[in-house]
Amino acid sequence: MLKKLFYIIPFFIFIFLITDFYFSSENIKKISKFRDADFVEEKNSNTDLPILKNDTNDIIVYKNDIEIYKKKRKKYRFWDLIKK
Repeated sequence: MLKKLFYIIPFFIFIFLITDFYFSSENIKKISKFRDADFVEEKNSNTDLPILKNDTNDIIVYKNDIEIYKKKRKKYRFWDLIKK
């Protein structure tokens, strides 16, 4: 029982400290500040991007590999293999 307490108590202390830090007002202010700065930076960088022409029409080539494989493979039957 005492051994279990030594495992459980640090676990709960760890969870408490993590949630206390994560939900602290100081951390929430930092996160908001960094998100706002990142949003402004992202907005400015997106206006400088060139618009590219779409050249992805008809790029998929469909092959009939399954039919080719079926034609090439040997057809073995279980009893024929036993007879050999």
